[in-house]
Amino acid sequence: MSSPRALAIGPANPPRPAAAPPARLIGRRVDRADGPRLVCIAGLHGNEPAGVAALARVFAALDEPAEPLAGGVVGFAGHLGALAAGQRYLDRDLNRMWREPTLAAARGGEWRTREDHELAELDAALAGEIGAVAARRAFLLDLHTTSGAGPAFAVLDDSLPNRRFALHFPVPLVLGLEEELVGTLVFDFAARGVTSLAFEGGRHDDPASIDRCEAAVWIALDAAGLLPRGLRARAEKGRKLLRASRGETPQLVEVLYRHRVSEDDRFRMQPGFASFDPIERGQPLATDRDGVVAAPMGGRLLMPLYQPLGDDGFFVARPVPRFWFELSATLRRLRVDRLLPLLPGVARHPQVADTYVVHRRVARFGVRDVFHLLGFRRLDAGPAHLVFTRRPEGL
Repeated sequence: MSSPRALAIGPANPPRPAAAPPARLIGRRVDRADGPRLVCIAGLHGNEPAGVAALARVFAALDEPAEPLAGGVVGFAGHLGALAAGQRYLDRDLNRMWREPTLAAARGGEWRTREDHELAELDAALAGEIGAVAARRAFLLDLHTTSGAGPAFAVLDDSLPNRRFALHFPVPLVLGLEEELVGTLVFDFAARGVTSLAFEGGRHDDPASIDRCEAAVWIALDAAGLLPRGLRARAEKGRKLLRASRGETPQLVEVLYRHRVSEDDRFRMQPGFASFDPIERGQPLATDRDGVVAAPMGGRLLMPLYQPLGDDGFFVARPVPRFWFELSATLRRLRVDRLLPLLPGVARHPQVADTYVVHRRVARFGVRDVFHLLGFRRLDAGPAHLVFTRRPEGL
């Protein structure tokens, strides 16, 4: 079995708390109201301030005399209270609350936790900016960092618009996470039809994470078609930085497993692991109250937990061949999904459009792969049925 890296990485030191909460609006520049709009958010988790610092750098550079942007860019700070405290969240994880009926309650003023008013403010701010432009001209970039080491990477709900946007970033792309995590901001806005991407810049307390997040913003500006010629060199510089960060990491991976933890589990990751480390089935990864936690399968380790708050101990992913991307794009454009009801054990959902119910006993093998290939994501999973719904493709 492979062993952890020699470099011991224990629980990340939390950043120093700010003296006061930052302002919600980090910066805003709109030179053409009818042009594309890039909306950036950072600090949804309060112990991840790198993205906030990166956005401040970008807006400082945009304040310098230059040609006008082809549209607009806006940057927001996420969880103001948690950023001031220097911790992931206060009462609830703000990046697990982006779903109904939580959103409806927050919009209606039913605030039971300190996160509820943050959710309502952010939802209104983001929706206001995104709603100001045509749906296909809006882009969302959500900046994060991780408690463990590893290269920068991006996470996307695998629709064709999200994919086209993500391929501008020379970092590993992570698919399938939306089927393991419920209530994240980036997946909520992707479901609303907004071209969306989450970017993970590196370890929380690594100064280089600020550089990588800044690079991501410049690349996103360029990918959205916003940068004038005089600023495109900044995007190219960012690409070079992120290429170097990627190293030999696979370009595409798909999440297959999430190890969920709670405070009562007393989960502790073994030191030395980093995102995208290769692991083997049965390899010891952590300990909890029941003893050793071993890898349930081989693959690539993602986001090992080295912080006190959080309910994701680690994820396991597998590399995905690049030709799969190209094949799936062709099949989606041809709307091959219309043939799905012909497969044994697959039936249209009686109430929800573009959604299928799969009977596990009948359709046993390769179901997830087929639906992913055709642009669907798993919506629900029970002992007898799986439910898949089609991603907004903008076809």
